[in-house]
This record gives sequence, C-alpha cells and structure tokens, in this order.
Amino acid sequence: MAIDLTPTPASTTVDLSGLPEPVVQSIQQLVQSLRERMPADAPVATPRRPPLRGRFADLQLSIPRQDIDAAQAAAWAGFPREFPEPAKS
Repeated sequence: MAIDLTPTPASTTVDLSGLPEPVVQSIQQLVQSLRERMPADAPVATPRRPPLRGRFADLQLSIPRQDIDAAQAAAWAGFPREFPEPAKS
C-alpha cells in the first residue's frame, strides 16, 4: 500500500489516513520537534520559478531587428514626453 506523503504546494497538510496509529503519532512528534527547533522569524521558502530564457528555443524563431525596433517605436509613440505639473491643493 503506497501513500503519497508529499504535500501539494498550496497545502500544508498531509493525508495520514490508513496509517497505523503509532506511525501517525511518531510523525506528529517529529513535526512538533522540528517546529520547536525552527526559529520563529525563519523565512518561508518559496519555490523558484524556472527561467524564461530559452523556453521557446525549440520553436526556432528568428525575429528581425527591424521588426523589434518598429514594435518598440509603436509602443512608445503615445507615451508622454513631459508630465504635467501636479495640481496644487
């Protein structure tokens, strides 16, 4: 009987149903002892996202520099060059 004890990233609970009571108590004691040894201000580990660079390398895309420059110029065309002074209250 295989039981997956790996919690999902959004969950902090593990399903221990089906395990013998002595095993459940041992796991609870282990978790409690680990919590007692952990500093109260310890940072919570967050999983790292995989880098985006190279994600689409297998698509063999080639975008000409002129197309990139044209898209960039179009994106910045409506951006105000000077900001108005804030209204005085």
